[in-house]
Amino acid sequence: MAALSSPLPDSAALNLDLDHRPVCGQDLLFLQQWYELSRLDMCYLLGLSDLKWCAYTHPDRIREPLGDPAVALLVWLLVRYPEAFFLPAFPSPREVYPLYDRLAARADSPLYLGKTAFGLLLGREIGSATRWLAPTGSPVIAPTVARLLFVFQSRLQTHGVVGLEEWVADAQREAEARGLDLRGKMTSWFRMDARPPKRSRRPRTRKARTASAAAVPSAPADPAN
Repeated sequence: MAALSSPLPDSAALNLDLDHRPVCGQDLLFLQQWYELSRLDMCYLLGLSDLKWCAYTHPDRIREPLGDPAVALLVWLLVRYPEAFFLPAFPSPREVYPLYDRLAARADSPLYLGKTAFGLLLGREIGSATRWLAPTGSPVIAPTVARLLFVFQSRLQTHGVVGLEEWVADAQREAEARGLDLRGKMTSWFRMDARPPKRSRRPRTRKARTASAAAVPSAPADPAN
């Protein structure tokens, strides 16, 4: 699993003199900014609940020593030894798409596996891929999609065309469970443009009602009468 590692800047310039003071809440915020992590990822990195994170980083307590010495030691080690950082580096869509595109040309799939399908196979709309793959800018990727890209890339690297075909089959099952069809003109997981319109029921005319009533057999006569 790839790990994110970056050399830290001069610790003195960032008030990271942890040889002379305990770890405080401000160091948690430094790590969050340096590694560009969400609060959710920081809580996972340090094994914190959201309530603990809020307590440690509260403006009134940001310079107080952390209440849990295990968290303090973990922060100290991550600051001093960034190579120990253990969260995966999630790939960008631009990193994954060339592998997907190469395997898609060889896959036996009922779905056209082009750029539009790339977005659908990652649980998003067909226009997402165009935005993700634009040469300029850094598109914002939802945390769930970032993790899905990590698994998708791993699947394609390990299992190649077969892995892609199985992924398409799984996505098709999820689509069918929602009344959608990846093989049709599906543009989003929340609507199906290729779904045929419902046929409106035409009102029956008087002539049709009369013919229908005449077709109903009459009840047999009562033998007692």
